[in-house]
Amino acid sequence: MKSALFSTALLAGLPSIYGLPGPAPDCNDITFRVTASAENVLAQNPPVDFTNATEVVAFLTQPTKPNPVRGTFKIYGQFCQSNVPIIGPRARPLQILIPGNSYDHTYYNGFDRLPFPGNTNSWASYALSKGYSTLSLDRLGSGKSDHPDPLNTVQAPLVADTIHQIIQQVRGGGQIPRPGLGERKIILVGHSFGSILGTRISAEHPEDVDAIIHTGFAIPTQDQQALPGQLANVYLQASTYDPVQFPPGPYGPGYLVATSKEGRRNTFYSAPGSFSPPLYDRDFQLKDTLALGEAITQQPLPPSLKYDKPTFVLTGRQDAVFCGNGSRELGTPDCGSGPRSQLATVKLLYPAVPDARFDTYTQENAGHCHQMHYSAQDGFASAHRFLATQGL
Repeated sequence: MKSALFSTALLAGLPSIYGLPGPAPDCNDITFRVTASAENVLAQNPPVDFTNATEVVAFLTQPTKPNPVRGTFKIYGQFCQSNVPIIGPRARPLQILIPGNSYDHTYYNGFDRLPFPGNTNSWASYALSKGYSTLSLDRLGSGKSDHPDPLNTVQAPLVADTIHQIIQQVRGGGQIPRPGLGERKIILVGHSFGSILGTRISAEHPEDVDAIIHTGFAIPTQDQQALPGQLANVYLQASTYDPVQFPPGPYGPGYLVATSKEGRRNTFYSAPGSFSPPLYDRDFQLKDTLALGEAITQQPLPPSLKYDKPTFVLTGRQDAVFCGNGSRELGTPDCGSGPRSQLATVKLLYPAVPDARFDTYTQENAGHCHQMHYSAQDGFASAHRFLATQGL
């Protein structure tokens, strides 16, 4: 497991990297110990050259068979308690935040150490200002969480079950304080692969959460393939690229990192002028890994036949991952907006969700990492307005 350079107590005394005013938020590091099990797939013959489209496609499309896995893992979380008063004696709602591939929990802090007040690119900061507490997780195989076999252990089915187990611990009152009375409402927020994990959780455990927010997510059309553009990220073995940041022990073969700064930007961001270049510099500096097992288990998306609770989709209009061919260099993507958008198509995964409990918002002038753009506050506001309409 990657060691933490700073404790939360030390961080609380340090200013934000953005020099933002205001006190440090009330946050604590939490390590969950979970025993999880799932039916993964047996993946073989990983590519040697990750820029070779033929090798990569052969790996991703190989015939697979079920591979049951089980293990006990340590999962890192950053819990932040909102100090905004809430109306009535109800328990304060909790947002559980799941980042996507190549990101850790700091994605939701706007790449800051903590969700400082005033960070306009921090989802967690916005949520805390509206009275929600947050639990930002490092997925299995990322950040400060355990790093088991990246090929046949760190796959979507097992990663989703680790999150399910954490939700059960939170429901049971373990480690997370619950000020207020009554049952705590839990909202699952995912970005990209975190949204894919959310579809698995709602399909397999529809009782787990009280609402789901999918961000950086839509249903691609048949002619949209993200792989061509993503190859320009130039993925390499993480421990080969930077053995200091990604030591060979925990980061064995199969943990990959994007090495092209331009390629990564064209995949995850919209046009120049829509985001802060220094913020993207920070993004590239802090980038985390992609596990091969995650790559081979992103599809298919299971329908949530019994989940009937509030569901919201928030995605940047120029999302090249879900609404294009993986890079702005291959054409300007457009997810659309309204009932005919690719965001609205996500409703097909949720047939039991009433129309009144489903909505979408297309964030203008934003790419796949919608919250890292100047228009981030528009997206944050839309999602929290939706929660308010649902009594959350």
